[in-house]
Amino acid sequence: MDALRRRNPFKYSSEPSGSHDTYILDEQEQSELIDNIKSLNATSNNQNRIALQITLALSFLLHIIYISSDYNSPLVVIFPPAGRPESPLYLSPVLTLLAIILHANAALLARSRNLVLAKRRITPLPYSVAFGLSAVSPAISVLSGKMWQTTAWWCTAAFLTWIVRASNNWIMQEQQSISELERMKYISAGA
Repeated sequence: MDALRRRNPFKYSSEPSGSHDTYILDEQEQSELIDNIKSLNATSNNQNRIALQITLALSFLLHIIYISSDYNSPLVVIFPPAGRPESPLYLSPVLTLLAIILHANAALLARSRNLVLAKRRITPLPYSVAFGLSAVSPAISVLSGKMWQTTAWWCTAAFLTWIVRASNNWIMQEQQSISELERMKYISAGA
């Protein structure tokens, strides 16, 4: 009868429990764990930067093809308009060169280290300037009353700059988290 009606009293999570002992890491285990997290973070950051570089290179190539074509948006091929085709955007060659320069700037921003050419360090434009310049083409497209396909095409430089900025912010937050983790190391006497 005692086995049938055994009572298990409720225990708060703050109460020590014999079955759930907390494992305390010693200094060496903490260092190994943080080093492992650092190496995983570095690998993830390198993979993200490579993916960014590939995306930027493909978009750059698409803009090079665009500048040597008839200046119709590539999105018109994928999403054909219902009406007649429209004329290209005013100053398309100049705006395409601006987009190519912004792609190169985004590629510089996506790099983990500075680029040095002819013993001179190449510094990218700040994000605020890049976003301002990348807004010129879509603004002209909207003000000209162009189709959404044309406007979306001209938004690619701004979109890719935003992706690079978001990725770099994410990488910086991860590095700050790891440095905070290093500051949280404790000395465990007898562990």
